[in-house]
Amino acid sequence: MKMKRLVATMLSAAMVAGTVTGCGANSGSSEGSATASTAQEGETQDVTLKIWVPEEEVEITDAMVKKFDEIHEQFNITYEIAVVGIDEAPQALDTDADTAADIFYTPSGGVADLAGKGLLLPITKDYEEIKDELPESALNAVTVDDITYAVPFSPNTFFMYYNKDLLTEEEVKDLDTIMAKDLGDGKYNFSTHITDSWYSEMFFLGNGCTLFGDDGKDATDCTFNNEAGLAAGQYVIDLVKNPKYIEDLDGAGGSEFKAGNLGAITSGAWSAPEFREALGDKLGAVALPTATIAGNKVQLSNFVDFKTITVKSNTQYPLAAQQLAVFMGNAENCLTRYENQGDIPVLESLASSDAISADFVAKALNEQASYATNQPSIPKMGDYWDPMKALGEGIYYGDITSANLQAQLDSLVDSITGTLTE
Repeated sequence: MKMKRLVATMLSAAMVAGTVTGCGANSGSSEGSATASTAQEGETQDVTLKIWVPEEEVEITDAMVKKFDEIHEQFNITYEIAVVGIDEAPQALDTDADTAADIFYTPSGGVADLAGKGLLLPITKDYEEIKDELPESALNAVTVDDITYAVPFSPNTFFMYYNKDLLTEEEVKDLDTIMAKDLGDGKYNFSTHITDSWYSEMFFLGNGCTLFGDDGKDATDCTFNNEAGLAAGQYVIDLVKNPKYIEDLDGAGGSEFKAGNLGAITSGAWSAPEFREALGDKLGAVALPTATIAGNKVQLSNFVDFKTITVKSNTQYPLAAQQLAVFMGNAENCLTRYENQGDIPVLESLASSDAISADFVAKALNEQASYATNQPSIPKMGDYWDPMKALGEGIYYGDITSANLQAQLDSLVDSITGTLTE
């Protein structure tokens, strides 16, 4: 077997940002690019692929590409692996697609925006190898106008951890039950992050409100200020006033939880290692609880998106890049990520396997994902985050009260949707 070359360049996101200089993307089709860079049939094609991955994925990416080489003798690939975070990569691509990586990770919430700008290559080659194992929510998150632009590999949402010494398995099913329990002096019952707009939506979505319509694609629609939204906002006002509640601001809730002074907290799979270390066998994890809002018991629902692997549209090697992107998201490599860094696989064959289904953190995440709402991926989503954060901060610090809540919700909706008419 011929030897392949690997160049692993440990670059920080800041260093990568320093190399981009504001050049626009070329938005040609995958077919056109392939014609220019594909070797004649039977020949070995020399390929150079730049890959951006989070720091924790450098070693496993090195192993992935070596395995890819073993089964793709038609390519002679030189790899350049650089460290760029999943949140930084899309912006770097948008700034200068020519210097950006051929393959990079991005949250599914940004896929539609990047695709709409012509920055992503449709991924079709080998996609059928994993497509049937992807849940509909994952496929919808990476599909724009019936074209698939990314390979999802892990769901990204939050759920609830709890301390088994303070709350029972039955009690954690309902937030009002959690809050009603007397845990004793110096103890808090519940913590979330109302001042963070990725968390505070759970009360509004849970009570039936919609953001950008039922399908998340209507940029003119947000119902957070209707009767259901008003009730959800009032619930949040009452919650943060309760002395048994602690806001997870600057990690305060997490610190109390690890110290054994908090019954339950919302967070994601990324918190599992530190929570396991702090609580050991006392740690439990479940989907978000129900809550009684305006007399109706509702299941709290949050955003879910997916960690994905994408290919830039102007890559010189679209065939090799597509195949490698799909390979990086296959069952074997998703299992490797799970075993090495805790990324819960989205592929149904792995999610339902004995090993992962026995993991109570994975079970909680997957259960909550079934209750969650796909995070809208339309460009207008960018107008949601700051206004919703301001609403949460206003409620937490007491500037928003029952008396002015409706006006503040009306302002919120106008801020999210109103820029269409500016």
